[in-house]
Order: sequence, then structure tokens, then C-alpha cells
Amino acid sequence: MKKKWTLEQMPSLKGRTIIVTGSNSGIGFETAKVLASKGAQVILACRNHQKGIEAKKRIIGLVEYINLDLTNFNNIKKFCQAIHQKYEKVDILVNNAGVMFPPFTKTKENLELTFATNYIGYYFLSLQLLPMMKEVQESRIVNVSSIAQYRINDINWESLNSKKLYRKQEIYALSNLFRIMFTLDLEAKLREKKLKTVAISCHPGVALTNLTRHLPKFIVNSSLTKIVFNLFFQSPYEAAKPLLMACTEKNIQGGDFIGLDTRNQFKGNPTVVDPNPLVFNEKLRKILWKKAVDITGIDF
Repeated sequence: MKKKWTLEQMPSLKGRTIIVTGSNSGIGFETAKVLASKGAQVILACRNHQKGIEAKKRIIGLVEYINLDLTNFNNIKKFCQAIHQKYEKVDILVNNAGVMFPPFTKTKENLELTFATNYIGYYFLSLQLLPMMKEVQESRIVNVSSIAQYRINDINWESLNSKKLYRKQEIYALSNLFRIMFTLDLEAKLREKKLKTVAISCHPGVALTNLTRHLPKFIVNSSLTKIVFNLFFQSPYEAAKPLLMACTEKNIQGGDFIGLDTRNQFKGNPTVVDPNPLVFNEKLRKILWKKAVDITGIDF
């Protein structure tokens, strides 16, 4: 039987610079808090300015908040410029920010909101920051996915930016599948170029967080919902463990997918698991990568 991974196995992170997106609440906040407790310089990359400032006050350690909106390319560039001006390197990027089940909305870049935030934003930010990471020993890009990706059996490319074809549950699941596909392609390119950064993906299981903000309030705030989550699911603190393992475990390899050691993977101990088999379809991954290149204008 494999030994369970615990937070006690995390090494000191003193001298390391780590960016965590979507870290003003929930799983991202808990991840940032633990990383800071291990001595890392943590950058809270958050869209909501006030919540970012408040989150910084609640974490003990070397913590800075910098505004980041993953739906806005100019904002992402501005964020990366701020990082470059203040820090010599980035050791770990945790792509955690995301949206779930919003009504159909177009961003300033004329992209559907979920696809823009949950995939294109990850792609654009990662490639913008790679020059500060690629020669850093043991540097990692950690892309946070979801168990929702297991529900996808096929990809309808036409649905990605179509109001008529928009199905909020489907596009959310697809965007999480795309995060793993992106991880595998990025890892392959990093190895081809013989760079020091590795790409890893993970999912946290199920936890009640601010990601549910687009669900009906009577569901999110009901006593029954909270009882069910407490009984069958996990806290944001527990859900942060796969992210923390992906950030720090030495035995993890590039391209690995960290999930949980239970059958349904709603809750459990972090371990390497198999993602949706669809992510290994190289033809689909090639289509997805080209879409990101065409949309952002950058390649790697």
C-alpha cells in the first residue's frame, strides 16, 4: 500500500517565488496560505482588488497582491510586467482561477467567459511568464482542473463561442479537459526544448467554494447543501492538498495528473491518477493548441 502524502512532507520553500491565481478565497487562498507558511514569497493574483487586499491581510508571511484578470490580455501583460520588474524569477505558477456555470457572456476579447478564463487565460499567462521560469531549477507550472473533465466523451468545437450552442455544464467540463490537454502539450514542448520547467495538472476533488457563486443562491446558502458538503465532500483546506503536492512533491513528473485516491475522487488523499483518456488524443490537442495560438497571437 502506498504511503499517503501529507503536508508534513512539504519542504521549506524559502527563497522561492510562487504565483497563485484566484487566491483571494477558497482552494486558492488555502494553497497560498500553506505555501507562505513554508517560507515562499507568494503573489496573490486576483481579479477583485478589494478581496485581494483583504486576503493578503489574512495570510502570515511574504505575501503580495497584484491584480490579474485572465479574460483581458492587456491586463495579463501588465501583471507579467509587474512581476518582471519586482522579481528575478518565478519558481512556481499555480493556475487556479476559474469560473463555473456563468450565464453566456462575452469578454473584451470577444470570447465566451468560461473558455476565456479557464483555458485561454491559463495559456496566455503561462507563456508570458515562461521566460522568467524556463531556466529555474525545479520550476513548475501547475494547472488546476476538475473531476468534471471525466464527463466529456467528445468535443464540439463549434460550441466554444456560440450562444446558441452554449451549455454551461458542458463548457465548464470542456474547459477543465482543455487544461489537462494544455499541460501535456506544454510539457512535451518543454522537454523538446530541454528547459528546466515542468508542467503538471491536478484536480482538488469537490469543496464548497466561491466557484459556486453562479449557482442559485437558495441552493448554495441552504442548510441542506452545507450538511451534504460537510458529510460527503471536503473543506477548501483539504481540497488544496493536490495543488500543494503538485507544487512540491519531488517524485512527481512532468505531465502527471494529481487527483485523489478514492473511487469517485470527491474527497481523499492526493495521488497520481489517470485523467480522461481523451486528453491523450494528439489530433484533438493539436486543434486546441492552434486555437489558442490563433486567439492570443503567441506560440511556444
